[in-house]
Amino acid sequence: MTALRRVLTDDLLATFHERAPRYDEENAFFAEDLDDLREVGYLRAAVPEELGGLGLTIQEVLAEQRRLAYWTPATALALNMHLYWTGSAADAHRRGDATFDWLLREGRVIAAGHGERGNDAVIDDSTTKAVPVDGGYRFTGRKVFTSLSPAWSRTRTRTRARVRRTPR
Repeated sequence: MTALRRVLTDDLLATFHERAPRYDEENAFFAEDLDDLREVGYLRAAVPEELGGLGLTIQEVLAEQRRLAYWTPATALALNMHLYWTGSAADAHRRGDATFDWLLREGRVIAAGHGERGNDAVIDDSTTKAVPVDGGYRFTGRKVFTSLSPAWSRTRTRTRARVRRTPR
């Protein structure tokens, strides 16, 4: 069995752990953690190497997320919103589907934009509509804020069972 590759060092995880109580006490966004995660390439962990990422497998990303969650749960939770989009796009790429390669090449922070109050199924039961307009989309409906709100530059949403690209 091949050893899993790691991105997060023990020292970096210890730094995150030291910050976590302050973030919780102040109800603050994890800006320093996010900067450090960007610096080590963690936001591009699942992105294939040929597209500028680290090329970690889903097993490797999950192992790193478990380690991150152990030391700083809120940071790991917020990063899940980004990693499940990049991970899904990376899996599609590896299967030969280049539909979402643009997302993998951009290197932006991606957030989940499909949450709606009172919608337990979230993705499949979205009532918000995304209507194309000059320069992007206009959303009709109410979405909930995401844990990455202060940092994301793209949000991915699913309306009417179709994934939409939405510029910010």
